[in-house]
Order: sequence, then C-alpha cells, then structure tokens
Amino acid sequence: MQTQGKFILMTLQEFEGYLQGMDISRLRKITHVQTHHTWSPSYRNFNGSNYFDKMTSMEADHIARGFGQIAQHYTTVPDGMIIAGRSLDIIPTCIKGHNTGGICIENLGNFDAGQDAMRPEQQETIVKMNALLCLKFSLPINSTSLVYHHWFRQSDGYRDNGDNDPKYLNHKTCPGTAFFSGNKVADAEANFLPLIQQAYDAYKQQEIPISGLTFGIVNTDLLNVRSGPGTEFPPVSQLKRNSRVAILETQNDWDRIGDNMWVYSDYIALES
Repeated sequence: MQTQGKFILMTLQEFEGYLQGMDISRLRKITHVQTHHTWSPSYRNFNGSNYFDKMTSMEADHIARGFGQIAQHYTTVPDGMIIAGRSLDIIPTCIKGHNTGGICIENLGNFDAGQDAMRPEQQETIVKMNALLCLKFSLPINSTSLVYHHWFRQSDGYRDNGDNDPKYLNHKTCPGTAFFSGNKVADAEANFLPLIQQAYDAYKQQEIPISGLTFGIVNTDLLNVRSGPGTEFPPVSQLKRNSRVAILETQNDWDRIGDNMWVYSDYIALES
C-alpha cells in the first residue's frame, strides 16, 4: 500500500482489508455503485508505474470542469491495482442527478469496441471490488444497485437505459461498448452481474484473506475517531474497547483507520 496525499494505491487484497476496517455506521447511506471508464487516459497512457501522475492529472481536469476535486471514489488500472481518491463521505460527481447514495468507480481504459482490450488482472479486480462493495454495504446484485453511466441521459440524468438513443446522441458510451461484452442493461445482466454474484458468493463462504495491513485492538473504554490526525479535528464517531481496526497509515501519534477517520495510537494495541 502506498499513499500520495489523499490517494491510496492498493492491491485487491489490500482493498479487502481496507473495506473490512472501514466503519460505515456514520457514513452516508450507500444505495448503488456506478461503473465508468476513463476513455482518456487510456491504456497507452499507463506505463505500469505512473499511478499517482494519472490521478493528479485527472483531478486537475475535474477541478477545471468545476468538480472541486477528483470526481470518483475509486479507480482501477490495467495491472489490477486500485487507487482510492475522493472520500466516501462525499457524493461523487459522475452521473447527473444520480450521485446521491452512489459510489463511483472509474476503470482506466477506453473500452469502446476496437479500443483497449481489458487485461485479465483489471477484469478480476473490477468484478471482485464490486462484489466486496455489495457485501460491505448490503447491496443486492442487480441492475438497480450496479449501474452503468450509459443508462442515463447526459442532459438531465433521466434513466432510459440508452435504449431510446441508439446513436448515443445524448448518452456517453461509458463504461464502453465492449465493456464485459456490451454497455446495455441486458449485457450487464448477462455478462457482468453473474461474475459479481459468483465472487460475492465465494466471499460469503469463506473468510476474506487479508494481506499487507496492520491491525490493532482498542484498549480503552471509548475511543474518539476524529476527522484528522489531531485533537483539533472534531470527533466523527467512537469505538468501544476491543474493537478491531485496520491501520492504513500513521502520522506521528495518530493512526488512520478509514476515510477521514483517525485515532490516537496510544489507545491501539497492535496485533502480534
């Protein structure tokens, strides 16, 4: 796991631990996951190591378009890595009129027909991270909870599934006309959602393996979780004694255990 500012670069296994350690009790209500492709940058713009360069350039573009910061919560890249960006506490800026309750995933690449052929590593990550998010937020695996950008009109965000606009005059092709064999609702239901269901069922039947993370146990009766690494940041929640947390990073005497969630490290006993 590597960080640069708010961006967190993770393997799929590290993302599993990242989600497991996330306290969602005070998070906004999550109702659906949005799937997108970046279109640009595409595969030719990724060199296997420029993860943070791509994120900062995308954020600069989004800020120039008035989004305030990077629009999406998570980005997958061709080698299967995942980059966290926008805090889950903040709604995404990705589908007009349909962002409340949403988690936005951008998949780096141009997955329109004849463009980037998705690498198996990225395909596995996309499927499994959707399954993990559905598991974490108790979302059913259907075309209401898991949506494509293409299904919504750009002008007003109305969902017409793209069926009334076959030439895409008022729809983006996003996440790509060849994304898991197509971008229509029927394509998702036939080719994408069954893969997510398989991964979901597998996670349900076994304890999710976790690697690359440090875990700790709360050793005080009530521990304030603050929005930043210091007592000047307001509490956002509390943890009870013996609560288990994943430590994503440490700054001085403070441990980050989630998006904008920090605890004083003296009250966390590291697991051996």
